[in-house]
Amino acid sequence: MKRALVFLLCAALPLAAVAQQPDCKAPGTQLEIDACAGADFSKADAELNSVWKSILAKYKDQPQFLDKLKASQRLWLQFRDAELEALYPVAKGQDARVQYGSMYPTCYTGAKAKLTRQRTEQLKVWLDGAQEGDTCSGSIKNSADLK
Repeated sequence: MKRALVFLLCAALPLAAVAQQPDCKAPGTQLEIDACAGADFSKADAELNSVWKSILAKYKDQPQFLDKLKASQRLWLQFRDAELEALYPVAKGQDARVQYGSMYPTCYTGAKAKLTRQRTEQLKVWLDGAQEGDTCSGSIKNSADLK
């Protein structure tokens, strides 16, 4: 009986956490601030994924370009992670919160969101398209052709 009660309580804890989303306009605790930073990154990541899917759809007739773009994205992910490690280097076995303080998760996630937004803007050029006569547009389709 005790085990069943403990199991039910443990199972209900995540549901309680989901039910009480923090007010990100005025977060109070460090956990709420961290949760808001996580939600901000999730939003940035979702936008990046949306732009990515749109590019894949609009350029499906250019498989060579898509192969190169996929390679570029894999390298960008490596760059992003290396950039974050350079910003917040942590020795092996060291706890980042000890080194950078309790704001570390918020700061790290905020930096990750910022890099993600920058990449999204870089990718949007393939959705916005190039102007007629832009001889240096490379693989970017003409904006009139994208509509």
